[in-house]
Amino acid sequence: MNPITTRSLIGPLAALGILFAASTALAGDDGARAGNTPKERLARGEVVISTKKVAGSDIPSMKAMAVIDAPAERLWKIVDDCANYKKTMPRIVASEEVSRKGNKVRCKTTLEMPFPLDNLTATTEATLTVQPGKQFKRAWTLVEGDFKRNTGSWTLLPYEDGKKTLAIYEVHAEPNIAVPDAIQKAAQRKSVPQLFERLRKQVEEK
Repeated sequence: MNPITTRSLIGPLAALGILFAASTALAGDDGARAGNTPKERLARGEVVISTKKVAGSDIPSMKAMAVIDAPAERLWKIVDDCANYKKTMPRIVASEEVSRKGNKVRCKTTLEMPFPLDNLTATTEATLTVQPGKQFKRAWTLVEGDFKRNTGSWTLLPYEDGKKTLAIYEVHAEPNIAVPDAIQKAAQRKSVPQLFERLRKQVEEK
């Protein structure tokens, strides 16, 4: 998503990912304990999060995944529609599809940040890979905006015979400003789960 700290959001969640990426790993370290492997956590409906160091950056990359009780095609309609991120994604106050040519989509989004931070804005270009029944993927890179780096992807994979979706969100976003520890911790505790929960509500209730 979503999916985070002074001026905006991704291909689906460019800026949101900032704080996501700044978080420490929530999963994987304790996978050896019974009932706590990533697969078992996914089965319980949890959002499984992990991070990885990136050479030359103080902010790690982040990977979050969860099982959503809806077909991938239904979820893809939200992930692919960046013009409506302000309605479908948490804390996005402005979103625009700048252009779409073939499988290339350019979007501009703005993420609302808490006072006294400025909002974050980014223009990203995404490459779409659509393979019905196999995967739907949206991978973006930074064109311009309030970031030094901003790359990531949404990957939607059919799960349990296609009745559900394994949604995977990956991002490495580094803003042009320092990210306060308090905001990083808030993202770890709340923002990532909220991003997936919001997506669940939009597709599972239909």
